[in-house]
Amino acid sequence: MQKAAFKSCLKNKLSSPIPQLGDIEHIRMYQFPKEPGKIRERIRGYQRKLRAEKTRWGVIDDGAGKRYLLGPLFLVLDDLDNAINCFCWLEAEFPDDCGEPGHHLCWALALHRCGDHEGAARKLRQTMLMNIYLIPYLLGQKVERIEMWHGSSDAEPGYLEEIPFEYFFLWDESARQWAEKLYHSQPFASVLSRYIEIHRQLLNMVPGPKRTRLVAEAFSLKK
Repeated sequence: MQKAAFKSCLKNKLSSPIPQLGDIEHIRMYQFPKEPGKIRERIRGYQRKLRAEKTRWGVIDDGAGKRYLLGPLFLVLDDLDNAINCFCWLEAEFPDDCGEPGHHLCWALALHRCGDHEGAARKLRQTMLMNIYLIPYLLGQKVERIEMWHGSSDAEPGYLEEIPFEYFFLWDESARQWAEKLYHSQPFASVLSRYIEIHRQLLNMVPGPKRTRLVAEAFSLKK
């Protein structure tokens, strides 16, 4: 499917307005080259910049989100070993990172492909809670915004358009069936139901001890 057709299909599955991306660097980063050689060149460029930040500052201040592209780009190249290495590197380098939904979706797929069934299921559950619309969209379901507190733009249905369409093409029928089985399983359904219930309560709840407890509970569901 061509990119224009994919975006048209995506918009037809979204019932809420899709925000337009205004950041030029962000747009360019998430438009992937077609040629494998250029993809590898881009990966090396991101790695050089991240290493340079670490060398200069002692930490990586990756405001643009380059770290979230390394693993997925290797998956696009069908290089599972390097993809896994990048996902592990990010986890070690950024232990408190809040994550990015598209990156987590690719991470779950990589773990599934390498046979880490427990890790893949945990990562898919985390992906489901980072953006509750992402897995339904992956499975071809129509997405409708739920009236609840979303917490950030990453959690909104409109964020789906910011996820590179190549990420969805990585999922073959077997992988989608695996994701669908887990998504409709009792453990996933129970966690999702509670997560949505909490965020419905948070929508109009003023700051205070009860809100703090609910936010903490919602966070614990992602672990």
